[in-house]
Amino acid sequence: MSVPVRRLRPMWVSPLGMLVATVVFVLADVGDQLAGRSRLLAGSFDETAHVLTTLLVLWAFSGRFFDRLLVPALIASVAIDLDHLPGQLGYDWLTKGTPRPYTHSLLSIVVVLLAALCWKHRRDLWFGIAIGLAIHFWRDMAEPGSGVALMWPFSDASWSLSHVSYLFVMALAIGVGAKHSLARQHELRMRRGRPAVPGTGRVAN
Repeated sequence: MSVPVRRLRPMWVSPLGMLVATVVFVLADVGDQLAGRSRLLAGSFDETAHVLTTLLVLWAFSGRFFDRLLVPALIASVAIDLDHLPGQLGYDWLTKGTPRPYTHSLLSIVVVLLAALCWKHRRDLWFGIAIGLAIHFWRDMAEPGSGVALMWPFSDASWSLSHVSYLFVMALAIGVGAKHSLARQHELRMRRGRPAVPGTGRVAN
C-alpha cells in the first residue's frame, strides 16, 4: 500500500513580512555605515544586513529549489565571518596581505561546490552554503573602504564594488520579492472564494 506524499509548496512571505524585512535591512545597512570603529555595534549591524541581504535576494527567486537552499544559505552568510576571530585575537595567519581572511575568496565557494559533487544526497545543503557565501562576499565587496581578495591564493588584490550599485540591486530584489508576495496574496484570496472540486482537494477554475 503506497502512502501519499504531500507535495511541498513554494515558500511564501506576506507583504507585511516583506515590509518588515526591508525596513530592518535599511536600518541595519545605514547603522553599519554610521557605526564607525565600534566593532560590537558595527558587527551587529553588519551581520543583520548580511542575513537580510541573503533572505531578500532568495525571496526574489521564488520557487521550491531556492526554498530548499534558504536555511543553509542564511547560516553560511553569517558563519563565514567566524574566520575573523583569529585576527581579532591578534593572530594574522588568515589575513596576511589581504583585507579579509583568506577564506573570504572564491576558493571557499569552489571547495563547497566540489563537496556538492561528492555528496549528492546533501547537494541542496552544499548549494545553499555556496549561495550564502557568494551573497556574503558580494556585500563585503560593496562596503566602503574595504574589499575582498576574491582570487586568493593566486592574487592578494582587493576587489570592490560601489555601495550604490549594491543598493540598486537590492532595490530590484526587494521589488521582485514584493511583486511575488502581492501576487501570491491575491491568489490566496481568490482561492478562498472558489469552491473545491469534489474528491480532488483542488479549487475550481
